[in-house]
Amino acid sequence: MYEAHFGLKEPPFQLNPDPAFYFDSRGHSNALAYLKFGVYQGEGFIVVTGDIGAGKTTLVRTMLAGLESEDIVAAQVVSTQLDPSELLQAVLTAFGVPAPQGASKAQLIASLEGFLTALAASNRRALLIVDEAQNLSLAAIEELRMLSNFQLERHALLQSFLIGQPELRRMLESPSMEQFRQRVIASCHLGPLDAGETRSYIEHRLKRAGWTDTPSFAEGAFEEIHRWTAGVPRRINLLCNRLLLGAFLSNDNNVDEATVRAAANEIRGEVGESVNPVARVVSSNGPAAPAAPARSAATALPPAAALLGAEDMIRRRVRGPLPELANPILLLTQTPADYLKAVALAQGLEAKRQYALPPTLIVHTGAEEGVHSVEDVMEVLNFPILDLQFVATGRHGFADHAASMLCAFSQVIDEYAPRAVLAMGSSDALLACSLVARKRGLPLARFDAGSRQQVVGSEAGAELNSVLLDRIADVLYTDRLSVHYALYREGVPSDRIHFVGDLAGNVLRQLAEHLVPPEVTLRRAGMKNVTMPSAAGFLLLAPGVLAQQASGEDTTSLMKVVCAAAAEVPVIWLVSAAEQAQIDSGGWTRQLLDAQVVVLPSLGYLERVGLLRAATCVITSDVELGEEAKVLSVPSIDLTQLRSAGRPVEQLQRWLREALMRHGERDDAVAWDAEVVNRVADHLRRWLRRSVAERNQATDKVR
Repeated sequence: MYEAHFGLKEPPFQLNPDPAFYFDSRGHSNALAYLKFGVYQGEGFIVVTGDIGAGKTTLVRTMLAGLESEDIVAAQVVSTQLDPSELLQAVLTAFGVPAPQGASKAQLIASLEGFLTALAASNRRALLIVDEAQNLSLAAIEELRMLSNFQLERHALLQSFLIGQPELRRMLESPSMEQFRQRVIASCHLGPLDAGETRSYIEHRLKRAGWTDTPSFAEGAFEEIHRWTAGVPRRINLLCNRLLLGAFLSNDNNVDEATVRAAANEIRGEVGESVNPVARVVSSNGPAAPAAPARSAATALPPAAALLGAEDMIRRRVRGPLPELANPILLLTQTPADYLKAVALAQGLEAKRQYALPPTLIVHTGAEEGVHSVEDVMEVLNFPILDLQFVATGRHGFADHAASMLCAFSQVIDEYAPRAVLAMGSSDALLACSLVARKRGLPLARFDAGSRQQVVGSEAGAELNSVLLDRIADVLYTDRLSVHYALYREGVPSDRIHFVGDLAGNVLRQLAEHLVPPEVTLRRAGMKNVTMPSAAGFLLLAPGVLAQQASGEDTTSLMKVVCAAAAEVPVIWLVSAAEQAQIDSGGWTRQLLDAQVVVLPSLGYLERVGLLRAATCVITSDVELGEEAKVLSVPSIDLTQLRSAGRPVEQLQRWLREALMRHGERDDAVAWDAEVVNRVADHLRRWLRRSVAERNQATDKVR
């Protein structure tokens, strides 16, 4: 109605999803990268969740629009609580496959398998999109998992997208969905836009429709729109569509804060609470900031936790009947290696229950993908029935993330009333949680105390967090006697330092016979013609090294380093999903191929460490393979120091030559110390008993 009046080519704020209006926010950009990588894999499941109106369907359609249509046949099912047989029928109908009237389930499956096999024979594959997937029953989702077993030779015949609201993610965390979760190769969650993105989103859609600043938007109007819509794209569309209609009817070419408030109240009066203002928190340090909507009394949180979304940061992984967790020891972890050490320690302490020790609960503060990447170890190590995962929600840098982490960990303490906290790692998140433990008066221990960067080219004392954690912890567990003495020389009282041994070495010793040889890994990845010369070895790049690049210039420098290294020795690069998408979008695929760099995505932990054990040298990231390299005596190169070198290519070549000279001298045997868990258990028993006595004495003095 108003398009011609304002000179627009089309409605800019229609509610129906349209890839032509796709807005590349930070969240949507990351999600799109994961989806492209998932489709590139051509198998398994991709899960996309988000609140109503977050842009899930637009995101998926944008991704589909960029695919080669002649290679992929896509079909969509909008689920409405279908049982397994009804879902099969809906899938056949979506792909246009006829099925006999009253056909049995076996006949339906046979018809679908025949269709998928015919597609594969013509070098095409099928992609199924299930929208509103939160309405599916667990039995229906299990039926989809069974369909994913269809294969022709080694190639999957069907890949599926599950698109749904946040309830879908909670459904998939059910213990019965363990097999399904192992088939998920990529997942993402779409959150709301922040205030700056809300403005950019509105201007993007207007310009896409031919906007020439008529009507004009006052500076405060964008902030007011964000306040009323909470940054949800569909709510923004609804409100902005009403704003343009109102401006047309009143012949007013200016939209200001008052106009936004009037339109929003008008919509609220017509359709209820779909557009609602977000409460403001007044700050003396700057403009008002949006706060989260109020919750019901049943799920009420302390004001700070509600503001920062603490409840959204805690994800519970359940693998069986929930155990009794009265006053546990919280094991804080950061990296995949830390998580495996915590699993091994928890398993060992459980076997020492005659020590009258509390139960353990692992709280993983690192990326959720880190735990998923080590789940192939579950058959060797007994993973805990329950652990907690902190999901990063900070959108505005370290301060926002740290504040959210503080509130989330406080909530965990309130819920479980732990006896003590044992920290493994040195990340910002882990340091923040450790500070909360100290403020709450909990006994705090630190594993691998005294650890500093021990890699080629690194500067001594670079890890400030490690130093701070060593200072605030009540107890420091060390893995080497030399570190024990180093801490003592730094002025740490000897009664706080306890040598317990190298738990990481014990974990790798347990896994040694299960590690996958490099040639098997390469063969599984389809790299049949790649050979790794045993004399020269190869350079391994850990996942995450590309994510550390701060700019396009840094990325270009890294690519030059990698390609230059490939001229010296073979190079294998393990990339994450986001890194693969970054390589593809940056046009680096051909350059790496020409340099004969082998790029391998999505390997399991046993495959990654199997490659590491055979490597001449490894370039590590902050969270991947660094500790394992130390245990296996594989020379490591710190990417930060390589990037800061004046001539990184020449520096890398120099370090590689040094590593090659030492390659034949390396001892591949992993040290074994069966008493590590016994030492920890024995000290924990005495320490916790003493802590309780000291606390009781302090209470008596107060009285």
